[in-house]
Amino acid sequence: MTRRIVLIEDDPDIAAVVDDMLTDAGHQVEVRSQLPDRTDLDAQLVITDLLALRGYDLVAARAWISRVRSAFPNAAVIVSTAHAPAGVAGAPGLGADAVLTKPIDVDTFTRTVDSLLGA
Repeated sequence: MTRRIVLIEDDPDIAAVVDDMLTDAGHQVEVRSQLPDRTDLDAQLVITDLLALRGYDLVAARAWISRVRSAFPNAAVIVSTAHAPAGVAGAPGLGADAVLTKPIDVDTFTRTVDSLLGA
């Protein structure tokens, strides 16, 4: 079954690799470099970088995830980041369903996506 996944990533090289992995797995992928202004958009899964939040703290990271959840209220959320915020013991502390660190481990990434999509 094709699932709609939104990838929010500001690095075009990373976006291309992740897009290829998801597309090869049979998913419909929309790549965005920023979060849309609209809310209540449709997707089963959102994979997001924390974008320009370099040097951010836990409060800023949680605020970003809150904005993502407002835009995509029915989607599971994976945070993909090279800079995990201090104080985050895992996804629940951030408000996401999963947190994956870069560089992305393909097996872990695939298992996480499949798990959140109920595959």
